[in-house]
Amino acid sequence: MSEMPKRSRGASRSRVSRSDRGGLGRSLLALALLGAGLVLASAFIAIEIQRNALGRQAAALQAGLVVAEAAHAQLVGSVATKTTDDYVMNKARDYGYVLPGEALIGVQQDAATPAILVSGPSTSHVQRWLALFFGAR
Repeated sequence: MSEMPKRSRGASRSRVSRSDRGGLGRSLLALALLGAGLVLASAFIAIEIQRNALGRQAAALQAGLVVAEAAHAQLVGSVATKTTDDYVMNKARDYGYVLPGEALIGVQQDAATPAILVSGPSTSHVQRWLALFFGAR
């Protein structure tokens, strides 16, 4: 009878150790799968964060492009306006240039008496108009 209990004790020890090994292996496998899942999840989260950042950057660049296109259209319109003959002639008159046959008249008003400056080739014609409206001098 003494041998019987030894066998049963030995058999139970081997079974316990085998089940402990299986439990340990399953725990390690579960831990490894958990770690791999966390690594994959963090990789997917990092990819999504980067995609969102790129989306925001693309939206900002698109808004900048719209602003630049509007500024370009405004500048093209300004160039088109400034290349017309009327604009050039008016700007030249602002700087004091006159066409042949025209006279430049500048009126300066002081508190005492108005002074009229006349220059150009047709001053006699202008003088006649001044004499008609302001009297003879």
